[in-house]
Amino acid sequence: MKELPPGDAPAGRQPQWIPLLLLTSLVILAWCVGMNRFSADNWNTPTQYLDGYFGDVVGTLAGFKATAEGDVLPFTWKTVRRLGAPYDGDWNDWPSIEEIPMFFWGMLARVCGLFAGLNLSLLLGHVLAAVTFFLVARALDCSTPWAFVGGLAFGLAPYIFAQSPHHITVAYAWHVPLFLLVWKWVATAPGLIWGSRRFQQAIGIAIVAGLQNVYYTNIFCQLTLLGAATLVWRTASKPPLRSAVAVIGAAAVVFALMNIDTWTYRSANGANAAAFSREYKWLEIYGLKLVDLLVPPSTHHATTFAQFGNRHRAAAVLQDEGSYLGLVGLAALTLLVSTAVADVVKRRGSSVPMAAWQILWIVLCFSTGGLNTIVGAFGFTMFRTGSRSSIVILAVALLYAAERLTRWQREGEKKLPPESLRISVATVAAGLCAVILWDQVPRTTDPAQIATIARHVAADREFTAAMEAALPTGAMVFQLPVMNFPESPAAGVPAYDHFRPYLYSSHLRFSFGSIKGREREAWQSDVQRQLLRGAQVNQQSGALTLVADSVQQAVTRLLEKGFLALYINRNGFPDRGRNLVKTLAELGFTNVIESTANDLVCVVLQKGG
Repeated sequence: MKELPPGDAPAGRQPQWIPLLLLTSLVILAWCVGMNRFSADNWNTPTQYLDGYFGDVVGTLAGFKATAEGDVLPFTWKTVRRLGAPYDGDWNDWPSIEEIPMFFWGMLARVCGLFAGLNLSLLLGHVLAAVTFFLVARALDCSTPWAFVGGLAFGLAPYIFAQSPHHITVAYAWHVPLFLLVWKWVATAPGLIWGSRRFQQAIGIAIVAGLQNVYYTNIFCQLTLLGAATLVWRTASKPPLRSAVAVIGAAAVVFALMNIDTWTYRSANGANAAAFSREYKWLEIYGLKLVDLLVPPSTHHATTFAQFGNRHRAAAVLQDEGSYLGLVGLAALTLLVSTAVADVVKRRGSSVPMAAWQILWIVLCFSTGGLNTIVGAFGFTMFRTGSRSSIVILAVALLYAAERLTRWQREGEKKLPPESLRISVATVAAGLCAVILWDQVPRTTDPAQIATIARHVAADREFTAAMEAALPTGAMVFQLPVMNFPESPAAGVPAYDHFRPYLYSSHLRFSFGSIKGREREAWQSDVQRQLLRGAQVNQQSGALTLVADSVQQAVTRLLEKGFLALYINRNGFPDRGRNLVKTLAELGFTNVIESTANDLVCVVLQKGG
């Protein structure tokens, strides 16, 4: 095996457990402070619940519950027994790449409880991100202080907080720093040598990438190929490209394995084009925008920063998912960009840092109107949220800064007394850590907000318990308004709101929750049309006048299918479902269960109480 390139060798020391333990403890403490999770009650309360923007968390929790109950397992067809009544909930048409992480999260929920499991999963995502970055920086010979600062900045990335808890598969970006190792290996002479230890490690990293969010896998494969191609162009040697292609192939094989259940199901049952669809417009709306790297979140500790962020988001036409890099991340990016620009101005093109080319490619590819959008214009719209690449930009910039600061530190060792240098480095690193904690950790969640979420949870739990007490084991509940699943909100009702009673139920079956697009579920919309046939809406009061005969016919059809209750989300009706409940009562269905939050109601389909 050829000698490793200078500056690319492992640090040659055992892992530094004291810095790692300190880093882990600091991340845990910071997360607990930001989320206000210091009591058992708070740990058993989700950080978000019914907030419109974070409403997807209910869908995430449903995935946890289905996994905890054994309905969703890796590599197998997925039918959720208590959803999609009168059938099973069919989850097979939706490509679920993150099956291994989901199984892990589901087991945590099974052991710790649904909400505590979610909170612990989110915390672990931050810890893993910090530790992975630190270890990667140390492996690339960065000094401990700068590896620590980079690890803290990445582990507490505003992007990860912004994706939590509703997009946990996206928030789990902990493995992104591992990509930087592979990109350095494939792009630096002599390249990734076939069969070497590094080659084996790169294959392992590719496997890890293939098991998780496909957005990150996509970027990993692109920059692995581009890095190797650049080395081939510089050296006229093709073997490095073969190794890089093998690494990409490993990620592709794992990606395929994660999709084998979906592909075999479609092969057996026919294609379902409506299940997974991406409109072109979202590629433009959610593309990467450089300005969003500078825009702080509304939860920032500084009122001025938070207000600036709110004003920008209110005025912006296009949207973002939390691309803010943080002050330290922005400083690292500024250092990288200024170095690259200086090299270009001085005509030192060969000296431009590789990290600058990597970020340039990400910007060209994933920005609004970039290469990803151009590809989408021709029909490939899978990667609709280019702003998610911002976490990769952060990792690249932080590692470059850690390497650059390490070089400056070692140059300083030749000029300054060791003790003075040590104190200076420690002081600067501590100051940067303080900035990270102040700038990147959200403002501590208001106890009033936690109390509000806890009330909503308690109301849903009590409501579901009352339903289960009134209905026999295994009873089927028809849910209104009829909604497609997934990603299909109705007017006034978030996309996954119908999962709420399922989260707390132990034996009821619900009509919602089968992947859209197949004829099997079309009958639900027919029943809703029958129920509302002839209905009239008073334009002034919003009152919904129903035709009793139509309601009776719809209920008769539900009874014939075996349904014993009608669940109504009041927010999905212009009159909050009042006249529907009234009409059902006039027909003799008077056993009505109300949520204390006054947003859900269940009518037992048994006359006389």
